[in-house]
Amino acid sequence: MNRTKTIAVGAICALAATGTTATAASLITSAKIADGTITSRDIHRGTISESRLNSHVVAKLNRLAVAGATGATGATGATGATGARGATGATGARGAAGQDGAAGAAASQNTLNPAVAVTASGSAGWGYVGAPAAKLTGGELRLAGGFDSSTPSGGIGMAKAYDNVPLSSLSALSYDVVVHARPDDLSAPAIHVTLLGAATGTASGFVNLVFEPYQNGGTKVGERRSFDAVGGQWWATKDLPGLTRGSLASLASIAAGSPDAKIVGISVDNGGSSASTIPVDQLSMGADNVVVGFGAGFDRYDFGG
Repeated sequence: MNRTKTIAVGAICALAATGTTATAASLITSAKIADGTITSRDIHRGTISESRLNSHVVAKLNRLAVAGATGATGATGATGATGARGATGATGARGAAGQDGAAGAAASQNTLNPAVAVTASGSAGWGYVGAPAAKLTGGELRLAGGFDSSTPSGGIGMAKAYDNVPLSSLSALSYDVVVHARPDDLSAPAIHVTLLGAATGTASGFVNLVFEPYQNGGTKVGERRSFDAVGGQWWATKDLPGLTRGSLASLASIAAGSPDAKIVGISVDNGGSSASTIPVDQLSMGADNVVVGFGAGFDRYDFGG
């Protein structure tokens, strides 16, 4: 212990011996205390702090200190709240188009509307026109060459009369054709639509509209083909508004130019005319599966059965 320090213990002993109040003259200094005479029991607990100890003593105490045992692991903390969902990413590039599926089976026109058999002149309103007469043979209307000016169209074949049906109401007109033999030209079975009330500049408004396969893709000998005449190109035997005789136009545009035109007959024939007539024995053609429709309805005719 440092001798320069004044120890309160001596003062306490002097007070105990005399029973009187201590004064400055009665204090015991370190010079009056012999070395080794103050023991641990003479020092009150807690009266000496670490700052009063010699630094070497503090260092030795620290070296002698023993680390305590590791404490038990604490409990796992609660899981934090789920974070907010991130923004949706940009749309990816469009993938390549997939392969087209197989085409579904088309509804057969035969199933939707069974054909009316035309087995003789007069069947279902169809009759022969012109001479020499056409024939119903081999499951078709067989046509040859020739021309007959007594018929409404000049052609030789079969025709059906209609009672002034508006041209604008004609919604379906088609047929199948085949050329069996012909000279080196483009003749093939034709369709004539005979009109009254067309804008021809005459009182009757009589005119024939003509559909010919060679003006609509053509035919080959021995090849059977189907033609949609309503969607094809036509010519008229007289001038009509916006359409000179022999020029081609759609059926819709012809009907628009002659809104009062009425159908009085439709014929399927050899297309003969006074200007170009093929001899009877040089031409052989067939026509069948004739479809005629007005508005939403239609009829199909099986020539020859």
